[in-house]
Amino acid sequence: MLCFVSQPNSVVLEVEVDTRADGQDCLDKVSEQLHIIEQDYFGLQYRGSKGETLWLNLRNRIDDQIGGAPPYRFMFRVKFFVEPHYLLQDETKHQFYLQVKQELQSKKYEITDTPQAVKMLALLCQAEHGDATTNSFQQNVYTQMMQGLCEPTEEVLNLVYEEHCELRGMTAGNAEYHLLQEVSELPTYGTEFHDAKRTSGEPTKIGVGPEGLSMYNVEANKMDRIAYALIQMATHMDQKVILRVFDDKGDPSIHLVFRFKTCKAANALYRCVTEMHSFYRCDTVREDVSTQFCRDLKGTICSIFNENTSLGKKYIFDIRRTCREAYDHARRKLWSASQDGERMNGVEPLRRSRESIVCDNNENTIVTSECQELRARLASIEDSLRCVVCMDRQISTTFCPCGHVICCSECTQHITECPVCRTSIDKVQRIFIPGLHLEPPCSHL
Repeated sequence: MLCFVSQPNSVVLEVEVDTRADGQDCLDKVSEQLHIIEQDYFGLQYRGSKGETLWLNLRNRIDDQIGGAPPYRFMFRVKFFVEPHYLLQDETKHQFYLQVKQELQSKKYEITDTPQAVKMLALLCQAEHGDATTNSFQQNVYTQMMQGLCEPTEEVLNLVYEEHCELRGMTAGNAEYHLLQEVSELPTYGTEFHDAKRTSGEPTKIGVGPEGLSMYNVEANKMDRIAYALIQMATHMDQKVILRVFDDKGDPSIHLVFRFKTCKAANALYRCVTEMHSFYRCDTVREDVSTQFCRDLKGTICSIFNENTSLGKKYIFDIRRTCREAYDHARRKLWSASQDGERMNGVEPLRRSRESIVCDNNENTIVTSECQELRARLASIEDSLRCVVCMDRQISTTFCPCGHVICCSECTQHITECPVCRTSIDKVQRIFIPGLHLEPPCSHL
């Protein structure tokens, strides 16, 4: 079964899976092509029958969720946005950057601060086109990238150019990372929006994010926010989603009813609320969330005779790890990959700190800042144990009375003064340093 998966930069990947494959099989092959280990942050989206955007449930079969015949078309997207410093791989950061860039230009983020918009534009230009120049082509680039951020006035163009000049020498990867840091400070970062209607028929845009729900009334131009702690229960019924919310007195007396175009669109909001809450606010995914499922008619009839049958079984929610668990899982996989890579090269693996794991695309191994620091310290220690005279053999003597330990036994025979302090040598004492293979003592010692 053929699937076409498009990235946010419109690059399409071709994936071949089994006809009875689950969504996870497709995501695994996409991640393999992109060399992404941190899979928990990503998902596959597709368009419903009425144009609604839906997430593919990775735990269920693909052909049970999408109508029609293959090839199926999906969009590889970030499902759970996290802070940039939690991302361990450069490939993951790049995919986050591609989606953030697309959302900036589609006006998903409301940026009212002009200096912040100017800084984001400069970082975008640095990541896409490198250092600033004075040619007319780059001026057109500024105007094109301003779409969705701010009005392309002459004053703003000059500010962007000045900010871009200050970023001279910054690599594309660093520019992408700094842009992610700027966008992560926006209030709608990581928020997924759903179009719905109230019972009165008012159109409402519902945003589900890391902190809770934000409901924007399009007609009244009013925003209401509900934290996850205030939501007692969320239920899904046909084309409706019902939220029971605590009031100011702590009583669950507020009922919010939202109507959607299709049942799948209503189910998408129901799933989104539960999965977002589990990912961002829970220490672990609760069993009643991970095991919740339904059956089709054939599976229901079969379950009467065998409760443990998997026939017609479809999981409701598609989340297996929380934010903390996803980070720890990716860190362990990178650690395992680093051990395998170093054993193949004959190097004993070193311990890594939590913040230092990064991916080296050129050598296809894991390189860490802590590892580089340890290597530098080891080289410094080895140099300090070399004889300062010949710079070849290891130190094995100490001078009396100055006490300096700087020479090997061979060079000691040819000097009468300490090379460091110029003190006359009255006596040479043999020394033994544990762990070093020293040359045999000379006859005069």
